[in-house]
Amino acid sequence: MINQFEHRFRIKKISKTTDDDYLTALRIYNETTPYDIKTSTNEITYWIDKKADSIPFEVFTFVLYLDNKVIGLSMTTYLKKSKVVIDEYLAVETQYRINIVFLAYLSLIQNYFHDNSIEVAFFVTEISNKNNGLSIDKESQISLKVLCLEAFGKIQALYYTLPLGNEHFESNFEAFLYVKSADIMNSVSKETYLAIVKSIYYDYYYNWYLAFLSSENLADYEKKINHNFDLIKKSLLSDHTPKIEIQMTNCSILNFNGDREKTYGFLPTTKKRRWFSYPLLATVILVVPLLVIWGYMQILSMLSIEITYIGTMIGTIFSSIATAAIAIFYSRKKS
Repeated sequence: MINQFEHRFRIKKISKTTDDDYLTALRIYNETTPYDIKTSTNEITYWIDKKADSIPFEVFTFVLYLDNKVIGLSMTTYLKKSKVVIDEYLAVETQYRINIVFLAYLSLIQNYFHDNSIEVAFFVTEISNKNNGLSIDKESQISLKVLCLEAFGKIQALYYTLPLGNEHFESNFEAFLYVKSADIMNSVSKETYLAIVKSIYYDYYYNWYLAFLSSENLADYEKKINHNFDLIKKSLLSDHTPKIEIQMTNCSILNFNGDREKTYGFLPTTKKRRWFSYPLLATVILVVPLLVIWGYMQILSMLSIEITYIGTMIGTIFSSIATAAIAIFYSRKKS
């Protein structure tokens, strides 16, 4: 009977788009992401390769590993001026689409920003509100469960996802922004909300398509951005309350109000010691006994002592190697 089980979750930030694991992860993204929210893979690859301080956003794309197997791809975007992180895609193969998997990778991604000292004011994500939430896509359905457990709140204000280019009409629809900061937020000022939306629309979407659209098509796209932004501003002006509620009622069972033990967030990373690698250990196990025996033989030769027991020497060599190998094997099992 097997009494010990384990899974290893791991992410790797992509810096080279020629990486074979990136290409595998991109295939999974293509196969699992609904068309109406899918960004072109050519565009994602372009922005991973593009490095410039003048660009107002940075794309962070991660390959997702489970037990050293590639099972998906994640994409988040960091808006430099507003310090907003947009959680955009967390695509995994169908058999792994369960809560614990999404939670593990979301935790690791948040860990990445924390451990690399990247200042984050808000994590945000877009959730569809098509047909008053009745036509929500499968990705948003899964995301809502994970966002609930991770203490994201729904900003109760009008929001629109922008079209993914001029011809991708299905991607422009009513939605909600879900937000998370260092502490649970019950409300946000209208000015802060508009600043977040403006940063997403103009720092990000506009500059993203600046690289792919002609001047004429870019002007048309900017009109679409302006139209959506104006609708949001008018909606806020019609409401005379100074604050916008951030709704946590979808997670009321978790009791986010009052004193509580914090059960959301990311796990602290453990830095592994990299003193040795297994190839190096194997080399040491094989070479050191041979060097010891060679030195021993040189000493005997210098002392004019005749070496007659070659078989014994060979046996000693292999005995030393076997002893070292067994010691390493059992130390690994105990750890």
